Amino acid sequence: MIQQDYFIRVIREFFEALARAMSQPAPEERSKAVHSLYEQYLGSYEFYQNATAEEAMDHITALYPEEQHLQRMEMLAELYYAEAGLRATPIGQTLLERALTLFMYIDRHSNTFSIIRQQKIDAIRHRLGISTGKTI
Repeated sequence: MIQQDYFIRVIREFFEALARAMSQPAPEERSKAVHSLYEQYLGSYEFYQNATAEEAMDHITALYPEEQHLQRMEMLAELYYAEAGLRATPIGQTLLERALTLFMYIDRHSNTFSIIRQQKIDAIRHRLGISTGKTI
C-alpha cells in the first residue's frame, strides 16, 4: 500500500513537472526540461530517442514492476507527445507515431477509460493524417 501511494505521488509529480516544463518561455528551455524528465522518470534519454515504441515498451516491462507498466508507458507517451511539438519533422512525426502506439496500447490494456487519452489519440491521428475509422 505504501509503495502504491508513493508511485501515485510520483505520477502526480511527473505530470506537474511536465506542465512546468511545457510552460517554459523559450523552446530551448522546454526542450531541456523535457529531456530532463526522461532521465528523471524513465531512464536514458538517448535510449528512448533511438528505440522504437515496441522496444521502449519492452524496456519498461523489463525494468519496472508489472503494476507500474501502463503508467510508465503513459509517462513516456506524454513525453513523446510533448517533445513532438518541439521538434521539426521528420523527428517530430516519429515521436508522434511512437506516442500514438503507446497511447493506443494503454487504451487497449487499461481498466480506466480516459477521455483525455482519447482526445490525444484523435489529435495525433489528425496531425499524422490517419483516419480514425469512426462513422457517425
